[in-house]
Amino acid sequence: MSDMQINPLSEALGAEVIGVNVGEFDEAAFDKIHDAFLEYQVLVFRNQNLPPDRQVSFARRFGELDIHVQKESALPGHEEIQILSTKKIDGKYVGSPSAGDNWHSDLSYSDLPTLCSMLYAMEIPEEGGDTEWANMYTAYETLSDEMKRQLDGLHARHTYNRFRNPRVEVPEVYKGQGKQRYADIAPPDAIHPVVRTHPETGRKALYISERFTIGIEELPEEDGQALLDELIAHQKQRDFIYRHKWDQHDLTIWDNRCLIHLACGGVPEGQIRHMHRVIVRGDKPF
Repeated sequence: MSDMQINPLSEALGAEVIGVNVGEFDEAAFDKIHDAFLEYQVLVFRNQNLPPDRQVSFARRFGELDIHVQKESALPGHEEIQILSTKKIDGKYVGSPSAGDNWHSDLSYSDLPTLCSMLYAMEIPEEGGDTEWANMYTAYETLSDEMKRQLDGLHARHTYNRFRNPRVEVPEVYKGQGKQRYADIAPPDAIHPVVRTHPETGRKALYISERFTIGIEELPEEDGQALLDELIAHQKQRDFIYRHKWDQHDLTIWDNRCLIHLACGGVPEGQIRHMHRVIVRGDKPF
C-alpha cells in the first residue's frame, strides 16, 4: 500500500483516502487507515467495488456490527446492511428514503451507541443528496469555560421516538403509519453524558443532537430545554462542518463518538439516491 495517500478535505474534519481497495490491504495498511480515522473523523474512499459481503467484512475490522431498529429496510440476506434509498418498486420504497433528515449521532438512543457508520453510494442523483458532518470535539472546545463547568456532570435523555421530540417532525412518507413507525419499535430511552470522552483519543466531545436528545436529567424541564436549544444552535456552526457531495461508488466511514451528521435531502422526485449502510457497535459513553 505504498501508493496510499490521505488528503484532508476541509479545515473542520474529513480526509480522502487514495490508492486503496477496501478489503484488500494488510494489517499495517489498516492501522494507518485507523489512525487517519481517529485523526480526521470522516474518511472517504473513492471508486470502491463493494459487494455486500466485502462491506460487511471491512466493517467488522472496526468491531461488532449492530442491527438497526428499522428492520424492514434491511438488505435481504444481509440484516447488517440497511438500505437508504429513494428508489421505488411497485410504488413502494425499497429502503428508508428519509434517514438522517435531522442532525444526529447514529443510535445515540441505545445504551451502546454506534462507534462508526459506513455508507456506500450505489446510485447517486444528479441533484441533492449531500451529507454534512459537524465536529463535536470543536463544538465542545469552543464553549466558554463557564459553559464547560455548567455541563460537567450533566446527562441527557435520548429517544428514537419522534413523537416525544418537539424539535423534529415525522417525515411525510411515514405520517400514515403513525405510532407504529416510531413508538412501537423504540428501545428504552438511553441516558448519556452531555459531554463524552472519546475512548480512543481521550478528547472530550459534545454528545447531544436535535434528532434524539429530549431532555437534561439533572435540570428542571424548562431549564433543560433552554440549555439544549443553546447547545444545538452552537453545534451546527458552519466552521465545524464538512459537506460531502457524493460520487457513485464512494464509501464513507465516520466516527459517531465525536460527530453529528445530516442527510441534506434535496433529491428531486424520480431521481435515485441508493446507499448501503453498515453500523459498528460502540461502548457505553462516559
